[in-house]
Amino acid sequence: MTNTIVTTKLWTRSYIFMLLTNLFIYLAFYMLTPTLPAYAKATGGSNLEASLVVSTFSITSLLIRLFTGSIMDKIEIRPLLLVGAVILGASTLSYIWLPLDAIIVVRVVQGIGWGLASTGAAAIFSDIVPENKRGEGMGYYSLSMIISMALSPVVAIIIMNLYSFKYIALMSIVFVVIGCLCFTGVKIPKKNPITNKDAKKFSLKDSFEEKAALPSLLCFMLTVTLCGIMSYIMLYGKELKITNIWVYFVGYVAMILVTRPVIGKIFDKRGHSVIIIPGSISMIIGLIILSYVHSVPTLILSSLFYGLGYGAVQPSLQAWAVDRSPHNRKGAANGTFLSSMDLAYTVGSVLLSFVAQRSNYAFMYKFSASFLVLLLIVYSWNLIKSNSSVETILDQDEEVS
Repeated sequence: MTNTIVTTKLWTRSYIFMLLTNLFIYLAFYMLTPTLPAYAKATGGSNLEASLVVSTFSITSLLIRLFTGSIMDKIEIRPLLLVGAVILGASTLSYIWLPLDAIIVVRVVQGIGWGLASTGAAAIFSDIVPENKRGEGMGYYSLSMIISMALSPVVAIIIMNLYSFKYIALMSIVFVVIGCLCFTGVKIPKKNPITNKDAKKFSLKDSFEEKAALPSLLCFMLTVTLCGIMSYIMLYGKELKITNIWVYFVGYVAMILVTRPVIGKIFDKRGHSVIIIPGSISMIIGLIILSYVHSVPTLILSSLFYGLGYGAVQPSLQAWAVDRSPHNRKGAANGTFLSSMDLAYTVGSVLLSFVAQRSNYAFMYKFSASFLVLLLIVYSWNLIKSNSSVETILDQDEEVS
């Protein structure tokens, strides 16, 4: 169990350096997301091989999260994050000279590194963020993820068009090194020693935090829509003959930067319901507009609606997942939550690709909006059920008094 943090201050030295660590590690990874499949195709790979570059990684990343989430509640996190970063950087370096078949194998190993590094970072944030600042603190953590996810693909694609994949790999390694250097400025609360009474064999049940299940399920639905944007918006641009489709990410990030500081404070003061419902509706509007885009102005409008919603809902779901979990299960809660995102990428990339192949990318974005409608239905049902339970308890208390 982690020692309780007595300070209520959010912007500590450790928190700032941890934000920088997370930003650079995510930048390093997401530079590879849109470019490795393209590199696979450019080197003579088939469509199947190009898809394996993504799917093999997602599967191992998902599996490693299942194991590391609960383990991080019992042992020191720092070594696991550093080992994950080293695996991430070393595997990226090997891509410079390895043939495609070997790259697919190494991607399996890189999934292990990414699972360790990203789950470790989430667990550290849960430890160093004061409980009364949970929404705001986890919001800025999510912001560092979202910025890297939005900007690194644009930068990577431009570099690959001007130079080659080799330069993307080298820049990714540099970002990993910078992230590790920033990590030296982070102080992590020490774990209490595990006694023989507390120690027990690992079980798969330990890696899954039941209290985080609902937010993780909602995050799965949310991330399927993000997968459609991250994976296929460049191809959608070719379908529309819009060469500067990358401006979508600029509007997306701009809206998140403007709203993020406010959203975290609203979560801490008023809870998640005032954020998740309007945020999900905003994303639905953004996806519907995206499916009818024929010009840059409407493309930007779509990105503003989607960016507003995603920047509000995703960190709120993660903060909710952590808040409702026991204190000694925060690592498992983050592992469960992040695993839902890995699973969504694996399922979403295949499902949405099938939909686009049968129709077009415009219809695919309309279809992906149905996942947000389902999110609203599940979440609203849970709110109604929770409110009914509270009213029943209050009625029983009144009868007793």
